[in-house]
Parts: sequence; structure tokens; C-alpha cells
Amino acid sequence: MKLSHGLLALTVAAVPYLTLSGDDGEVRVEPTASYACRQDVMKPDAEKYRRVHAATVAEAPGGDILTVFYGGYNEGSADQALYISRLGRGKHTWSAPEVVFDEPGKADGNPVLWSDGKRLYLFFATIFGHGWGESGLRLITSDDAGRTWSQPTWIRQEWGWMTGTQPIRMSNGELLLPIYDEEESTSGFYVFTPDLSSWQAFPEPGKWIRSPSGSIQPTVVELATPGHLLAYMRTGDGRIYQSESKDYARTWSAPVPHDIGNPNSRIAMTKLNTGKLVLAYNPYVQHRSPMRLSLSPDNGRTWENTVDVEAKSGPQFTYPALVQGGDGSIHLVYSNNRNTIRHVVFNEAYLKDAVGLISNYPGYTTTEFKNGIRKNVVDECSWKVK
Repeated sequence: MKLSHGLLALTVAAVPYLTLSGDDGEVRVEPTASYACRQDVMKPDAEKYRRVHAATVAEAPGGDILTVFYGGYNEGSADQALYISRLGRGKHTWSAPEVVFDEPGKADGNPVLWSDGKRLYLFFATIFGHGWGESGLRLITSDDAGRTWSQPTWIRQEWGWMTGTQPIRMSNGELLLPIYDEEESTSGFYVFTPDLSSWQAFPEPGKWIRSPSGSIQPTVVELATPGHLLAYMRTGDGRIYQSESKDYARTWSAPVPHDIGNPNSRIAMTKLNTGKLVLAYNPYVQHRSPMRLSLSPDNGRTWENTVDVEAKSGPQFTYPALVQGGDGSIHLVYSNNRNTIRHVVFNEAYLKDAVGLISNYPGYTTTEFKNGIRKNVVDECSWKVK
């Protein structure tokens, strides 16, 4: 059926995954400045790492985009190491992953990468006993944009606390690193001095945040009022729970359920340069799919402009991480059924157009939305670091 351009644009807004027969899966809307492209960081490599998971993402000094993830035979296996891949300035594809850290005979995981504009910081956990509940927290740093790294230093040797979600630099200069207790299913925060020379956990032990069935892996933004923090948490209660602090993370409100569902899986939230918030999450209680993005113009009170960048149920598209680059582009990384790490680069305008990216599972092709047209298969992303 041939539709007029105006009617087609209206239809796509209502049904973002409309496919036109004879157009090889293309979807067309009124051309705007919106852009999105989804690609795999690497191809599956069962000999190198049978399972990969829990990616983190940051912009390195100089503008390269870096992702770090853990890979090994299985989650928690002795061969599990941390790998790094780079999307270089002016490049369209990611470099082959290389080991960034490996404790011999121990599983390293839950990496969290952050840059202060000059130095890169990589926080992570290493299992020294049996499972994540018996792991300690460590840190390595890089002064050459992630090409070489320091020896590890301890953040916490005592077992049980974990990293997993992105830090933020608060308006008072302190660094906030979200943490959680694996055994108690509670959420807390390390607050570092501006030079990261010392740190303290908040709230005080015994008063960490917990929903009825447990809440972990908090993702945090600072709202417009200095010191006012909003945290969303993964829970076993079928909903995202939220808590707020108005004193730079020293104390937190009792957690309350949000309308957004959660299948006990990690979520990610970041604050854009415009002040709006972006949330990446699995919206349903029973499935860790699809992978959804939503935009909030009002500090998380409402979420609108929702779009799925993996529009398929069944496979697990999980553990998102978000960062906005210096050029304004937004980068999302997540696990593709633990076979590969996926990357989506997009801008705020793309969320407003709300044209979803149909999943290519179990394939590994690249999908792009550009100039009002979604192409389900392209050779490579046309976006590059400016």
C-alpha cells in the first residue's frame, strides 16, 4: 500500500517498527537531525571468551570512546578477565578487545570506567572466594587515554561490596561512586574527595537503601539543585525503586516504587547537557528484553519519547551503561545475550523521532537511522567522533 509522506510520518510515530514491503525493511519519516546506529563492539569469540557481560563506557581524554567489560568461560570462572575496546576519533568501528586487567586464577568483573578529563579510573571487583559476595574492590588508572594502566590499589579489601554503575562528579567537586552489598541486597555510595585521595561510604552501615525484596546497582544523577541526587535501583520487586538525597549523598529517603517495571536487571541513567535525563532499561517484569530508552524533561517525574533499540523479546539485552560525549552524542553499551557487547550511538533528537531499531538477533549486522530513514542492514555506522 502506497502511503503519502505525511501519513507515513504519522503512522511511524504510532507504530515505530512499521516495515514497508519491498523496501528491505526501511522505515522513512520526515527527515530531521536525528541519528542512531547500533553495532556490535566485536564478533563472538568462544575461544577467547565464551561469555561477555557488564560493560561500562566513558569518553577518554582526546575524544576516543572506550568500553570495558568482563569475559570468560562463564560468569565467575577463573579465566574471567577485563577487556577494553576503543572507538577512536574518526573511526567507525571498534578495535579488537584486549585484556586490560587479569588477576591470575581469579575472576575480575563489574568494571566501572570514569574520566576526569585528564586521567581514566577503572573501578572493579575481583572474586577471592566463592562468588561475588566474596570479592574485593580495586582501582587502576591510566594517564595515556587507556593505553597503559597502573598496578591495582585497594578501595575495599573486605569482601561483599560491589561496583556496577557509573560514577558522577557532584557540583561540590566530590566523586560519587554507587556501590551495593551483594549479600544484603542493599545500595550505598562511596563519596571521594575531589582529588580521590580518600573516600567514605554513605549512608552509614546498617542504614543502606533496601526495597522489600532487595535493591542493588543504583544509578544516580544530580538534579538542578546542588546536592539533590536521584537514584534508581534494580530490585526483586518487579519495579524500579527510587530514593533521593539532598545533602550530597550523606542521607537518603526511604525507597519508593516507580511505575516502570524491572525484571531484577541493571538500569542506567545519565543527565544530558540540556538538563534532561535519559534512562536505559528492560521495561517488563518477566523478561530482560527489549532494551528501551526514555527521556525525561522534568527530573524523572515523567518519562516520554520512549524507543526500543532492541525490539525483540526472548534474548537478553541487559546491563546498560550510558555516557554523553563532548560532541553531544550519547553512547549506550549493553550485553547482547552475553555473546557480544553492543553499542548504540544516538542523539536527543532520535528519542523524539522514536523510530525503534529492530533486533537482528541472532545476527550481528549494523542498523542505522539517519536522515529520516531506518536501514536494518548497513556496512558500518556513518557517525564518527568529531
